[in-house]
Amino acid sequence: MPDWKDASGPAPVRGLVRRAASTDAFRTARFPPGPALAPWVDYLWTVDWDLGDAAPVESRVISFPALHLTAESGTPGEVRHGQAMPATLLHGAVSRVFQVRLSGAGWVVGARFHPDGAHPWTRTDAAALRDRAVPASTLPGPLPADLHTDLAGLPPDARARAFAAALAPHRPDEPGEDPALTALVRRIEADAGLVRVEQLVELAGCSVRTLQRRFRRHLGVSPKWVLARFRLQEAALALEQEPEPDLADLAVRLGWYDQAHLTNDLRRMLGETPARYAARAHASAR
Repeated sequence: MPDWKDASGPAPVRGLVRRAASTDAFRTARFPPGPALAPWVDYLWTVDWDLGDAAPVESRVISFPALHLTAESGTPGEVRHGQAMPATLLHGAVSRVFQVRLSGAGWVVGARFHPDGAHPWTRTDAAALRDRAVPASTLPGPLPADLHTDLAGLPPDARARAFAAALAPHRPDEPGEDPALTALVRRIEADAGLVRVEQLVELAGCSVRTLQRRFRRHLGVSPKWVLARFRLQEAALALEQEPEPDLADLAVRLGWYDQAHLTNDLRRMLGETPARYAARAHASAR
C-alpha cells in the first residue's frame, strides 16, 4: 500500500505566482500515486479552499509541461475552466499563466501524468489539448467520466486515496510509450545548464524534427517551450526569495542572453516587470 502521508515536502513549489498571498487562501498537498498508477502518474495532488463570504481569489500558476486529470467540486450553475461543475476534466499544457478564480468553498483532486504517461489514457495527441480543459468523457481513451462523485466531505489524504482507487480499474494495458522523453524532461528540470534545443538533440540522439514531434505528441508543446518554462519558474521563485534580486546575475545563471531578455520574458508571463513582481511578492509576505 502506498504511504498516503502528504508528500509535498518543505521546499517551495515552483510555479505558484505570488505564493505568500495565494497560500493564505487555499491549501495544497501532494501524495504518491501508488503502484497501480505509478507507471503513468507522477503524483496526486489536492487543493482545498474555504473563503466564506470573502471576495473571490484568483490563483495563478506558471505551470509545468504536463497533463493533469482532475475531479473538481462545484455547485449547479458554477463554471470553471469553461466547463460546468462539478466535473472530471483532462487539462492540457497551459502556454501562459494558468489562472482560476476561486470563491466560497471547494476542492480539487488531480493526477499529474508523467511526460509520456497521458497518451495511453487519452489516446489523443497532447497538441490537440494544449490550453484546453475538456471533460474526460469526450476523449477516446479509458478515462472515467465521474471521478468527482463521492469525494465530498473527505480530508485531502482520503480524497486522494479514493480518487486513485476509482481511477485504477480503468488503467490502460500499455505503459507510457516514450520513457526516454520522460527522462529527458526530468533532466531539463534538474539541470539549469540545459538552455538550448541543440543540447537536447544531442542527449536524445535524434533529429530536431523528431524531438519536436515527440514533445508535441506527449506534452503538446515544443522542446524550446519546455526549456523556457522551467527557466521562467526558476526566475519567478528567485524573485520571491530575494528581496533585491540581481537581475543581470539571474539572467546569466538561468541562460538568458541578457537582463533585457529576462525582463521582457517575465513581463509577458507575469504582466509586470521583475522588479515590480519582486516588490509585490515581498509586500504580500509581510
